[in-house]
Amino acid sequence: MATRIPLSLRGASQRSSHIFLAANRLTLASRAFTTTSLLAKSKKLPPQPSKASKLSRPSTTAQPIPEVTPEPQSEEPPKSNSNAQDLGTLLQQRRWPLLFSGLTALIMGAYISMLIASLSRGPDACSHVDPATGQLPVTGRPRELDSLTSNPVVNDRILREKAMAFDNGLNMPERVMGIRLLRKWLGTRVKGHVLEVAVGTGRNLQFYDWTEVVKGPVTGRELTAEEEKEEEEKAKERIRSVLDQGGKDEEKKKKDKDWVEKMKMPGALEGEMLTFTGVDISEGMMGVARQRLRENVPGGKQLVPKGAFLTSREASESRIGEGKRGEGQEVLLSTLEDRIRLVRADAEAKLPEAPAYPARDGGKEEGKYDTVVQTFGLCSVSNPLALLQNMAGAVKPDTGRIILLEHGKGWSDWINEKLDAWAPQHFSRYGCWWNRDIEKLVKEAEQKVPGLEVVKIERPGFFQAGTTVLVQLKVKSQGK
Repeated sequence: MATRIPLSLRGASQRSSHIFLAANRLTLASRAFTTTSLLAKSKKLPPQPSKASKLSRPSTTAQPIPEVTPEPQSEEPPKSNSNAQDLGTLLQQRRWPLLFSGLTALIMGAYISMLIASLSRGPDACSHVDPATGQLPVTGRPRELDSLTSNPVVNDRILREKAMAFDNGLNMPERVMGIRLLRKWLGTRVKGHVLEVAVGTGRNLQFYDWTEVVKGPVTGRELTAEEEKEEEEKAKERIRSVLDQGGKDEEKKKKDKDWVEKMKMPGALEGEMLTFTGVDISEGMMGVARQRLRENVPGGKQLVPKGAFLTSREASESRIGEGKRGEGQEVLLSTLEDRIRLVRADAEAKLPEAPAYPARDGGKEEGKYDTVVQTFGLCSVSNPLALLQNMAGAVKPDTGRIILLEHGKGWSDWINEKLDAWAPQHFSRYGCWWNRDIEKLVKEAEQKVPGLEVVKIERPGFFQAGTTVLVQLKVKSQGK
C-alpha cells in the first residue's frame, strides 16, 4: 500500500526544488557573465548580457551555457605603434644626413651670431686716422697695440698681456669657422727651412713638427747604430714620398745619383722642418709667440728664455716696431744655433735670410727658404704686392713653396657688400681689411713678379661663402 505524503509537505518539497533550481541557474549565469567579461576585456569583445534577468520565474530545465568563440586577433600592431616604429626606422636610416644638417645649421648659426655680436655697434668712423695723410694706417697690428707701442711708459709685459687678450678672443671664432683645422693642415705641408711671415702670436706653432729642429744636423758627429738605422729608414721614406708625388720619370729619378742623395737629406719630406724663422713687426704679439715656443717645442722651457726678450730696453732707439718702417731687422730670439728665430722686421721692406745649415746645398739657394708661410697677412699690409714680391724672393726657385691662408671677398655679392660696409670698424678692432679680393691680388702679382706662379687657389668651408682662401705659389728659375 502506497504511502501518501501530506499536501503541506508536498508543497514544501516543491518549493525547495524550485529554490534549488533557481540557485543553480543563478550560479551558472554568474559564471557565464564572468567568463564573457574576461574574454571581452582580453579580446576587446562586447560583454554578453546576463541571464539573471530571465530568472523571474522558475524553470524545470537548466539553460545551456552559450559558448563564446573569440575572434582571431589581428597581426597588425596598433596604428600609433606602427607610426612610432616607422619614425624610428626613418631616423635610424637617415641619422648621418640629419646629424650633418644639424651640425651645419649649428655652425652657421653660431658664426652669424658671433658676427652680429662683434659688429653690433654698426659701421662707424675709425678713430685712428693718420692726421698727416687722412687715411687709416696699415700696420698689421690690432689698433690698441699700435697705439701702445708709441707710449714710452708701456713695457714688454703690458704689450704681451694686451696681445694675449687679443689672441684669446680668436679662439672660439677660429674653431667654429674651421680655421684651426686649416692651420693644422698647413703645419703638415711645410718642410726644410721655414719662414713664417706675420707670425703674430704664433697660432700655427703648435701644429709644426719640431723633431728635426731640436735634433739638428747629423753631420759632424758620430751616430750610434740605432741612429744610423733610423736615418736609413727616413731616407727611404723621403724617396718613396717624393716618387709618389709623380712628376719626373721614376726610373730616371732612381738612376740620378745626385737626386737620390738630395732626397735622402733631412727636410725633403713634407712636415719635416729643419729651421724656423718667425717674422712680425709687433714685439707684443711675438711675446705671445715666444711663450708658445716654450710650450710646443720639445725642451722649450730650457731652450727659450722666460721673461723679456734677449735684447735690452736700452736699444729701443734702433727698434723698428714702434711705427717705424724700413729694412732694419732685429733678432729678438735665437736658439739652437739659429734653428729657431723670432725676428722683428718690416716684411714689406725686407725679409731675413735663411740660417746656414750643414749638408745643405749652397750656391743660388743659399739663404733661401723651402717653405714660406703666411696666415691672414695680405689683409693687414699697406702694399700686398710688395709683400708677395718679397716672399717670392725669399723662397727657393722651382722646389720651394709659398702657402697663404687668407680671408677676403667671397662668392656672394650680398656678403661682399656687407664686408665693405663693416671694413673700417673691423680694421679698427683687428688691424686687417677683410674685404680685399685675395684671388685678384695674387693673380696680379703673378703677372708682375718675375717667375711667380699660382699653383692652386682653394676656398675651403662652403658655409663661409668663399671668404676663406687657401693659396699655393711657387717661383720658376729665371734663365732656364
